[in-house]
Amino acid sequence: MKHKPPPRRRHRSSGELISTLTFLGVGLAFAGETKVLLAGGQRLQALAMGLFCVLCLAGAARFHIHNLWHFIQSRRR
Repeated sequence: MKHKPPPRRRHRSSGELISTLTFLGVGLAFAGETKVLLAGGQRLQALAMGLFCVLCLAGAARFHIHNLWHFIQSRRR
């Protein structure tokens, strides 16, 4: 039996938009701070801040990542 992927849903609620913009803004702020820390020679702190940046940007793209995951899973079966 072939597994049918869930239908794509348009994420348009106010809460989803606010959290996406918040993740994006914080991720960009962390990216700037990472650059400042690297310029100051603080590599360990810059590495941690860079990781936080990537995680926040992934949070902003969470719906796209979800849809891509289901697309890949549907192609594997």
